[in-house]
Amino acid sequence: MKIIDTRDEEFKKLIDNVDFFGEGLEDCYIIEPDVFKDQRGYFSPRLIVPLLEKNIPNKVFEGLIQENESGSQKGTIRGLHYQLDPKCQTKVVSVKSGEAIDVIVDIRKDSPTFKKWFAIRLKPLGRQLVVPKGFAHGFLALQDNTEFHYLVDNDYAPKMEAGIPWDDKSINIDWETIFKTNGIDETNLLTSEKDKEHSSLETKLENDEIPFKRSDLEKSEKYYNSRCKVMITGGKGQLGYDVIKELTKRGYEQIYAPGIAELDLTNKEAVDKAMNEFKPDVVIHCAAYTAVDNAEDNYDAAYDINVNATSYIVDNCKKLGAKLVYISTDYVFDGTKGLDKVYEVTDEPNPMSVYGKTKLMGERKAFENPKTFICRTSWVFGINGKNFVRTMLNLAETKNELNVVSDQYGSPTYTVDLAKLLCDMIETEKYGLYHTNNEGYCNWAEFAEEIFRQNKKNVKVNYVTSEEYPQKAYRPRNSKLSRDALIDNDFDLLPNWKDAVRRYSKELKLEKKEN
Repeated sequence: MKIIDTRDEEFKKLIDNVDFFGEGLEDCYIIEPDVFKDQRGYFSPRLIVPLLEKNIPNKVFEGLIQENESGSQKGTIRGLHYQLDPKCQTKVVSVKSGEAIDVIVDIRKDSPTFKKWFAIRLKPLGRQLVVPKGFAHGFLALQDNTEFHYLVDNDYAPKMEAGIPWDDKSINIDWETIFKTNGIDETNLLTSEKDKEHSSLETKLENDEIPFKRSDLEKSEKYYNSRCKVMITGGKGQLGYDVIKELTKRGYEQIYAPGIAELDLTNKEAVDKAMNEFKPDVVIHCAAYTAVDNAEDNYDAAYDINVNATSYIVDNCKKLGAKLVYISTDYVFDGTKGLDKVYEVTDEPNPMSVYGKTKLMGERKAFENPKTFICRTSWVFGINGKNFVRTMLNLAETKNELNVVSDQYGSPTYTVDLAKLLCDMIETEKYGLYHTNNEGYCNWAEFAEEIFRQNKKNVKVNYVTSEEYPQKAYRPRNSKLSRDALIDNDFDLLPNWKDAVRRYSKELKLEKKEN
């Protein structure tokens, strides 16, 4: 499936005098679905909403709720229609049989393409058109029994219907060329009596009957990606790196991810200055003191990063009205629950290490900002840093047998998957506390065995206890975190950790090949 912005260069390459008329419009998109054919017939996915949501910056797809169809004879003109608030609609339109010329007009008073029009030929299994809120819409049937198909994000409301004439002189749609190109007799058109009674756009403007503004769309979609300012701390780390990649993929253009040399997060004045200058709409706070064992001897350093820096960021988020994502950890729990149980977000934390204690203090600071997501995660691995997967694969180059702890259980978490979830979150207002790990649980020894199995490494894993492998900082034995909060708030669960290891292993091989 291909999604084309009618205002960019790719669209201009498509234009010819047969399938397109007029000019591209702001926020208007064409969908070119895939069609797979063989001797039996064909298969075509006609609508993949998650893909559209990620590739159309103004996020018009908030939940398509109604499907409509109309049948028309050759020479029928329907429109130009729209519905008023609160029943204004975004439409995805296509033709199931026959053929039509679909026409839309931008009637948003502050739009750069206000009063401009655009027309496209629609055929079965062909292109679809995204008609955003604030556009008048209609079509001309070119064949008998033309079936026109609509998907809309608001229900049909006859009392909220409105329209302008299909041949409105204040718009000057080039119907003459459209009729001539398609062999339509303009003296024998079929239109409804209601459509003949619409007053012109000019008259409606004079009477203040056109309520649409593009800026209203932007207000209702505050996180219109190209305009949203996102600040990321720890952007050079594993998670921050993949968050930046995911944001860029989604069309976010204003991303501020200062490194340590550029911004000392433990310096309040520096943080205040940086945030007041950039004025982020969102802060994704990935930076942390994560050296678990070193933290036992460096409490002040861990406190400075995990608590003080968080406090400075929170204070500025409150002043700016910014959303905050705070990345926390399974170490806020003592891990003493039986292994047949999982930790819920409602369970009382009881950290047993300096790292866990300072991260919990950071959580409590973060919640002082009313627009906060707390995301606890664990056993993180990603392409941009050291992690357990890399360590195991490096050791496999010289070892054929390894001792690995087998009495600590949790969920390995791939930063690519977690980054997608975090980006989904910031596009909502579903603030709160979440456990954000890949699906499934294992112990470290099982994790190592899966890494070796997938990468075809012949290494024997010996299961050992935590007592046999003592470390300075306490590690929770049970880090099984419940994802129910994600389910309750309609967020997608992260894929199974084994699948994540498979994809990460491919990423590592590609990295090795490129280097």
